[in-house]
Amino acid sequence: MNVQRMLHSIGVTALGLALTGGVASAGQISFDGDGHAETPTWSLDGKFLAFEVNRFAGSIDMFMVPIQGDVAGKSPMKLTLPGSGGGPYGGGGGAVVVNSTWHPDRIVVFEGSNQGGDYRLYYAQTTAGNAAEMIPTTDLSGNLTFPAVSPNGMVMGFIANATGNGDVYTRDTTSGKLSQLTDTRETEAFPQFSKDGKNLLFTRKQSGSEDVFLVNVGTEETKSIASGSGDQTRPNFAGDKVVYYDGARGEGIWDLAAANASGGGQTILARDVRLPTRARPAVSADGNWVAYSYADPTKDHKIVLQKVDGSKTVEIPTNHKACGDPALTEAGGRVILAYTALPDSGADWRKLHVLDVTDKL
Repeated sequence: MNVQRMLHSIGVTALGLALTGGVASAGQISFDGDGHAETPTWSLDGKFLAFEVNRFAGSIDMFMVPIQGDVAGKSPMKLTLPGSGGGPYGGGGGAVVVNSTWHPDRIVVFEGSNQGGDYRLYYAQTTAGNAAEMIPTTDLSGNLTFPAVSPNGMVMGFIANATGNGDVYTRDTTSGKLSQLTDTRETEAFPQFSKDGKNLLFTRKQSGSEDVFLVNVGTEETKSIASGSGDQTRPNFAGDKVVYYDGARGEGIWDLAAANASGGGQTILARDVRLPTRARPAVSADGNWVAYSYADPTKDHKIVLQKVDGSKTVEIPTNHKACGDPALTEAGGRVILAYTALPDSGADWRKLHVLDVTDKL
């Protein structure tokens, strides 16, 4: 059996990083069954990748896989919620497992729901696929969603609806103490910690649109970061900037925008970008680069890397279509990109790819 066939037999396709006619060839991460690969997220050390597979049959599975450079180290492992069963093809009784993030100790944290029940927060080790619940219902009932872990792992942020439509909470990792940072009638979502863990970005639905805010974890003081017509959503820190998706130009039209982390100074970095399935804008570990793809079908075979200050843009053409869901990490001094795409315009299912882009930056 040759090397390529051997890798395929364990669920991993390693296509290498050859450049043919300027087109990048990425390593493909295979998984059992049919479905759309979506929303890859990297562990903080860049050695593990979690991703979703939407089965379009009432279930969304989550897998994680070790990554060595641009190649999967072994077959992806499915994460199983308590009481959901363990079927490999979405046989978990309608479980929905989404919105993964990572603790620095290589623990993946995510939200999940069994058979239409409340969404709760779970975690799993990279050595085992069985998940455990993070916060018992006796401590906080209702839906718990959008987990975010501080860079030092000491605090987790999330959204809870026990007190309204959705408020920002934190949980101290050591003591388990819960704190409510906001208390409004509006719906809030997408919390994200600053690098020092002192501030938390989030969005709030108000007056028919969605705006970006920042709350100080210690003082609970809240201020506006970006607002306007339409939705400003899915914020992420990028150095001293905040990058987010701006829908001010109309329904289904998205631009990639940036604002000062202190508020104001809104600018458009790219127009007509493809909105990821669930993810925030993908930012490099140093905060200098942001990755995106185009909504235009004549350009959707590319992933674009752009400096947040606008000084440089690099386009990476691929052999795929409808490229989306980019995620960036750094491991061993190399910058690695994960993204999803259709193999061709007539394909049924999105696949997951990883690509070393160090030499492009």
